[in-house]
Amino acid sequence: MATLEIEGSSIYYVDEGSGRPTVFLHGIPTDFRAWDAQVRVFSKSRRAISYSRRYASPNVREGDVSDSTVQNNAGDLKTLVAKLGTGAVDLVGHSYGGFVAAYFAANEPELVRSLVLVEPAVSTMLVKNPNNPVELLTLLLGSPSVASSVSGFRSKALNPALKALGEGKLETSVELLSDGIQGEPGSLKRFPEGVRSMMKENAKTIGELRTVFPVFVRSDCARIRCRTLVINGEQSPLWLRAIGDRMASSIPRSSKVNLAGARHFPHIEKAGEFNTCVLDFLSKES
Repeated sequence: MATLEIEGSSIYYVDEGSGRPTVFLHGIPTDFRAWDAQVRVFSKSRRAISYSRRYASPNVREGDVSDSTVQNNAGDLKTLVAKLGTGAVDLVGHSYGGFVAAYFAANEPELVRSLVLVEPAVSTMLVKNPNNPVELLTLLLGSPSVASSVSGFRSKALNPALKALGEGKLETSVELLSDGIQGEPGSLKRFPEGVRSMMKENAKTIGELRTVFPVFVRSDCARIRCRTLVINGEQSPLWLRAIGDRMASSIPRSSKVNLAGARHFPHIEKAGEFNTCVLDFLSKES
């Protein structure tokens, strides 16, 4: 493990193997360790890089997470790629990290050879502004089941998780968010101990969900020119699968896979199947 100084933080990363570079971008509330099962396998045939975003463990950064936006994280990624001298990369992003990855690919096309979006939590694909009742009504009329899924996540998981975070109840915040994004109660206990510990260590990154997201819609997806694979867990909440469907249908050179038996963390829950799927996709690039 090594560090790079990027925008006021010592960013921890692992860089293993050699050859064509693949960069892994984690979601909330995890860090570079979320990709251990991928780095271990991918580094046998290519260069595999996984790093912790701004406030993720074990990085030390002063602040309240409010400056950890999609745009700022995309800027950090650009700096990391430049400092490591990778040139164009194969980019794999999960959840919030998938939002960053999609934004980066659309705005820095020369730096992305191929893109893998894992359960991309690009919420603006459904509703640009969640506080706009007209947009919520439009989603309800057009996709009532998806609207219900979004509403349930916000009322039962997101809002309570942010409230618990504000009250300093970090473990409760992680438990609530985990149940919401996994779509089942008691979900945190089903992860291995190492994964549970990692999520608890990164509880404060849940605060990233308070930041204002850039509006990223179908027209922005159309600006992504590289080959793209969208992966959803087959048992993931409907709203997340709906985002994946919309992105896959909007990105010109895209394909989509629903990974059987997985929910929001397919790279952890079904690591073997996930690795085979992604490596097969990357190996077929012309």
